[in-house]
Amino acid sequence: MQIKLEMIPKLDKNIIFFARLLRASGISIGSDSILEAIESVKLVGIKNKQSFFYALQTCLIKRPEDIKIFSQAFSLFWQNPKFRDRIRDLLLPQTRMQSAEEEKEELAKRIQDTLSKPENSKSQVLEEENLLIDTSGTASDTQLFKEKDFEMMSKDELQIASQSIKELLIKIPKRPFRRSENSSLGKQVSARESLRRAKKNFGSVIPKLVKKKDVSRPVIVLLDISGSMENYSRMMIHFVHNLMQKHKKVHAFLFGTKLTNISFQVKNKDIDVALKEISRATNDWAGGTRIRDSIFTFNKNWVRRVSSSNSIIFFITDGLDRDHNTDLFDQMERLQKSCYKLVWLNPLLRFEDFQPKSISIKRILLNVDAFLPIHSIKSMQNLTFSISKSLVKKHNNTLTWQNKVGSQSKELF
Repeated sequence: MQIKLEMIPKLDKNIIFFARLLRASGISIGSDSILEAIESVKLVGIKNKQSFFYALQTCLIKRPEDIKIFSQAFSLFWQNPKFRDRIRDLLLPQTRMQSAEEEKEELAKRIQDTLSKPENSKSQVLEEENLLIDTSGTASDTQLFKEKDFEMMSKDELQIASQSIKELLIKIPKRPFRRSENSSLGKQVSARESLRRAKKNFGSVIPKLVKKKDVSRPVIVLLDISGSMENYSRMMIHFVHNLMQKHKKVHAFLFGTKLTNISFQVKNKDIDVALKEISRATNDWAGGTRIRDSIFTFNKNWVRRVSSSNSIIFFITDGLDRDHNTDLFDQMERLQKSCYKLVWLNPLLRFEDFQPKSISIKRILLNVDAFLPIHSIKSMQNLTFSISKSLVKKHNNTLTWQNKVGSQSKELF
């Protein structure tokens, strides 16, 4: 016997509140999906918990990476009445009442962040009025935030910065491909395409113009996660995730005391799930630094798999390696010869009086095509511009650095 929705008090409203919770947690849900969920519950009823669960999941969830968040939200929302009442207080435009002790069960990070946001309609109105009245210094404050060092940011500022990194438009340089594509602006005539089209034109041969097809260059990211890079490497992963979502041929590696391939983990569209999988895959986070050993492992095991003469390698590290009695110069030289451009991104360049005094920094510097800072949102924006414009030839600043280092002693070789 099917249970009609009218027999269940406020079930339709609870479904709407549940959908709002999922929206606040970052899951995209349209109004049509909510109506479909209500109609599905009318058909399956609520006697069978499993059927009720899958009825809502089928209508509200469209991406596989959102299933975990849905499952945890479902178990909390539909089992605990106090939790459901608290959600209603959070999502409705009214003053939030302080609830009792929080649930001890582990929540997904996104749901936990959603519940931790205080909702006070009066304070929100005052804040909106202040924003409308006092707009002086807004542009300068935004500029200062973009130039602020990641290491100096608070937890809330880092969340805002991660969202800004997500919105960055990263254009990877393209290279000419051996194949051609039809184009009205092309300068070459394709005899093959012209004759093929002649069959449809009753034998009339109309010249068809083509041009060389362009494809994006492969990108490889080598990211240092040692202790000296801890405050930057977490933000760099957001940058790598953005790069991975917008370009197909991207490979990512982490290195501290060893080299770890995280290309599969970063491909997940949900950054929270990706970060959790990365933490499981690595056990040397914020540990020591073995730059030479990591580059040696990449040259030996991975360079022929993922790299080519057309690829761009982003080498993100401060270059501080304690062991100077190594062949780091030779390994970096081999790495540079195996790619199109080797770009070194160093957060130490945030200092105006930076000097390459460390032997490891000097050895790396002599074997890179670009030497750029990476410590703030603005530096990332400048990087996106440099990738598409300045990397066609060797970076001018890099030549200046290399001339300084090259005139020194032979202890680098």
